[in-house]
Amino acid sequence: MKLDIQLQAGLRAEDHQLEFPSGAPTKNAIGRITFRLDGEEREADCIEVAAGVYSILMNGQSHEVHVTTASADGAHNDNRWAVSVGTRNYVITVRDPRRRRRGAAGTGLEGPQEILAPMPGRIVKVLVKENQEVAQGTGLLVIEAMKMQNELRAPRSGRVEKIYVREATGVETGSKLMRLI
Repeated sequence: MKLDIQLQAGLRAEDHQLEFPSGAPTKNAIGRITFRLDGEEREADCIEVAAGVYSILMNGQSHEVHVTTASADGAHNDNRWAVSVGTRNYVITVRDPRRRRRGAAGTGLEGPQEILAPMPGRIVKVLVKENQEVAQGTGLLVIEAMKMQNELRAPRSGRVEKIYVREATGVETGSKLMRLI
């Protein structure tokens, strides 16, 4: 099974291809997992030690990985996850290319889109107003995490329908920041 993965850390996003040669691992995968990441074969030992907490041993290094839904309201989302590895926080989007071929021709960037916090932090500055038209790449807000300020940009052109946050307020990973239509 091949999957397209987008790994987002702050403003930086990287695309990768993940392949499980023997099909998809089970939800509660235990033991050795063999996979290919961007064509390079890898192995890891994995066990779920608590709900949403995994112990992963890879290349002789042990990692504790916390996985939660990337939805602020806790609603189930099959393809977006908030993942913490040590002090690093990521939002991971998983796409099955087979679904894209069978599904709608859209890219997933059409229609209403909730802009979510990619990490816990504090809103430093809201750069747009409700009902403002924005172009792809326009700065929407500045979030501070671990003494670093990150500007979140519009993933596509559209109109800011709703802003859920105010300056100087704290947010958690996956919190709704604004809605783009």
